[in-house]
Amino acid sequence: MKLSDLIRQRVSIGKFLDDPVSIDLVISLLDDAVYAPNHKMREPWRFIIVEGDSKDLLIHRYLHELNDDQQNEMKPSLLKIFSSPLVVAVIMPTLKDMRDELEDLQANAAMIQNFLLLATEQKLSTFWKTPLFIESDKFKDVLGVYEHEIIVGLIMVGYSHQIPVPKKRKPAKDKTTLYK
Repeated sequence: MKLSDLIRQRVSIGKFLDDPVSIDLVISLLDDAVYAPNHKMREPWRFIIVEGDSKDLLIHRYLHELNDDQQNEMKPSLLKIFSSPLVVAVIMPTLKDMRDELEDLQANAAMIQNFLLLATEQKLSTFWKTPLFIESDKFKDVLGVYEHEIIVGLIMVGYSHQIPVPKKRKPAKDKTTLYK
């Protein structure tokens, strides 16, 4: 399949079959995804994979850290995201230099797009999520994120029985201005 076709066919899918996803396959896809451009070859990422019973354990541990109102607010989002067979948390170090940190964030976005495309090529369905709770120190602690790190996103990964038709995009020419 041509890369342009793969890019146009990739869609975010939030409903998954219960079929397990091979951790070895996911790590193999990440091995290729990290070939994203990144400033000064900082390779500003690391990954935490959550699957199987570990998903329930993570949810339980995080909810245990919250008061009743917070639990009621966070639980639906947690259950939705961790309903996928596997979740990849993409973790990035924070930097004192805002310009470098921005470049690292952009590198992470490029790496995540690589991963999403590679997963699509392998008939996996994905959804890149950035819920508010990933900014919470309590969630970061439970997940195993270190001080001076942020969670760039949670990538839901699984197989889906139904692949939606991609939504049409506006042509780039309609959003392009030639500088004169």
